[in-house]
Amino acid sequence: MASTKLRPVLRVTVHCPITPETLQALAAGSAVALARDPGVAPILDLIESSAEFGDFGRYKGVCEIALGLEAFTPQAGAQPTVGSTGARSISPTATVKTYLAADCPPARLEALIASLATRHPWEVPVIEVTDARLLDPTAQAGV
Repeated sequence: MASTKLRPVLRVTVHCPITPETLQALAAGSAVALARDPGVAPILDLIESSAEFGDFGRYKGVCEIALGLEAFTPQAGAQPTVGSTGARSISPTATVKTYLAADCPPARLEALIASLATRHPWEVPVIEVTDARLLDPTAQAGV
């Protein structure tokens, strides 16, 4: 049996607001609600249509979606999508995690992250890029 190894990747995590109605529909078991949500649907559409985000060879557009809550307090000068200046807000959030090749050229990485940011509804989008390693069952160890 062939050994497996880990391959380096860039993990891209995007925190997106979702409406309370989307959260309620998801809790009731309707995953299609994400496709209609104005906060996360544009991000998911970009990942699905991209040749680079979530490329797992035989699988394209791979991403994981986790639900949660985001807390924040907009300060003076902020133009929040949710809530109001000076008041603590808690917003339903979908965290979308996908991957890029570790050798993605810096200029291309910047362009891809910019494409996420332009589709994001927040004044200050939360987009994380970190180094990670994924199991690569098609590669042999030491290769």
